[in-house]
Amino acid sequence: MTKRLTFLVTALVSTIVAASIISGSLLAHSGSLNKDVAERMKLMSEIAINMGVLGKMLKKKGPFDKEKAINAVKAIEKLSVETLVVFEKREMDPKSEAKLTIWEDFDAFTKIANKLSVDAKKITANLQSFDDIRPALISLSQSCKSCHSRFRE
Repeated sequence: MTKRLTFLVTALVSTIVAASIISGSLLAHSGSLNKDVAERMKLMSEIAINMGVLGKMLKKKGPFDKEKAINAVKAIEKLSVETLVVFEKREMDPKSEAKLTIWEDFDAFTKIANKLSVDAKKITANLQSFDDIRPALISLSQSCKSCHSRFRE
């Protein structure tokens, strides 16, 4: 990969992580009226927080900590499985950014959540050094982006 392409990929991943953290945190604390929607929003915020752990390491805003990185990826794996549970009910709320297409095409939604879980499991098994953070974030971010672009306002 050229230096310019590497820089662009890093910038894209960092932007996605930052946007997820900011929007997730704002939504999680914005007073959802529906308890099921609030639970979904909390779960999405937790995914964003764990993505942020990896993003900070990639941006060298803290040292590489293999155990912390693996724990973040394991949390993402667990949360991706829980995503299907918290979205089982077709609940809406003015604070929610979920599109109705989630329930209209729950099979596609399920495939994306399952892919995130499988990818996270593979990453956990192979995460050994700082050099593994970038490909891990790219892989995880692709699943997040594919879901958000299709199923989120």
